[in-house]
Amino acid sequence: MTAPALRHPDVWRPLVSALRDGAVAGTAAIEFRGTASSGAYGGSIFDDESSRAGGEAVRDALGAVSALVPGPAVAVRAIVTGAGAAQVDIVESHPYVSFGGMGSGILESVLLVAESDPEPYRRLPVHDDRVTTSPDADPAAVRDLVLRILPDAKPAPESALAAAEASLGAALPDDVRALYRTAGAGDLVLPPADDDLFYGMSIIALDDAAAREYLQPYARYGTWPDGATEVVGPDPHERVQALAASPAWFAVGDDFGGNLLVADLRPGPRGHVGQILYVDHEMPAGARWLAPSLTELLTRRPAEPAEPGPQDGLAVRIGPRGRTVAEVRADTEVLFVGVAPEPVDLAGLAGHAGLRTLVVKRSAAVANLDVVTLLPALEYLQLDVPRWRELLSCGRVPPGLRAAGMNDRGDWAATVEVVDALLTRAGRAPLEVTRVAVPLG
Repeated sequence: MTAPALRHPDVWRPLVSALRDGAVAGTAAIEFRGTASSGAYGGSIFDDESSRAGGEAVRDALGAVSALVPGPAVAVRAIVTGAGAAQVDIVESHPYVSFGGMGSGILESVLLVAESDPEPYRRLPVHDDRVTTSPDADPAAVRDLVLRILPDAKPAPESALAAAEASLGAALPDDVRALYRTAGAGDLVLPPADDDLFYGMSIIALDDAAAREYLQPYARYGTWPDGATEVVGPDPHERVQALAASPAWFAVGDDFGGNLLVADLRPGPRGHVGQILYVDHEMPAGARWLAPSLTELLTRRPAEPAEPGPQDGLAVRIGPRGRTVAEVRADTEVLFVGVAPEPVDLAGLAGHAGLRTLVVKRSAAVANLDVVTLLPALEYLQLDVPRWRELLSCGRVPPGLRAAGMNDRGDWAATVEVVDALLTRAGRAPLEVTRVAVPLG
């Protein structure tokens, strides 16, 4: 329920006044859409001229409002007409609707299947009994090296080690166990310091839940549209499985820059159990191979992680450079359709077994949009509001969708209508929208 303070016209008067005062002469209406929560706010004005003239004042006014938002972010749409009428629509946070940021349509996506991750993050590693630990993994070498660098370190409790292995459902590699049985935490800086060699790592304590939380799928991809458009290329050396995240990755350290070093207990067919992967904190999916074992990471000190697997063909972008639907391959997972020299006919996609994400840009001209019902793997579809209305009106919303995205700043009432219709199809409550009329003198 909208907080009582936000229902009072006086709260919004500075915002709509700033919109009015910043509008250029003769403007029929000026509109602002944004989000506000305690300590965070932002948005955009729909008129470029007015944005330059009054944008800062509008943001300052929205900042004052944000201090009154008691819980999660609310979406805000404010409009002032040339005749001086003003109103503000406040959309309460919804567990199945994500709000976009500045310059977006604000109502960004609708989650249709509860507690569902995009496909790359639902993949599970395949176990292969033929894969073994590296023959050069040496628990004694790890123990001796750690003792030399951290002579006063305290080992992790055996109970913590047992709990970590119980949560994994598997034993940690012997050299990783040797690390924790020697030092439960500490900065393991390897001498001599050399920019061309692996510098070392800060040991992640076994009970450091915050550090390990980053390896969870939901912590990596942010919003559904972000995760749905990610692809993970296959490792050309077959050492690392093509996973966005994995329950078999166990963080043992960070590189002092926020990047994690993880022991991989479910490697690819040419990898090793306990190989060390590099998880870049700036990358929302996947991991790169770094060393065959923790022993070899610390003793051979590789300088750089392996290059990520090639993604060509997994994601295809149709646009002004002439790429066509014909370039979609059997292994293509994500398709972006932008403005092309000719309208893009989607009919050729019918029956594609692996296409899981389709994004049609607002300005793109397409034919045979209803082919989306003939894509068995399609789980995320992003369209502008008019196209969503078209599919909804003729009952052609793909039944297997897990999430739906809005990619434009279309008519506000139509956008709310579409989001509510999608929520209703999924058996969810509609958006709660509060309208506040703001008198202006």
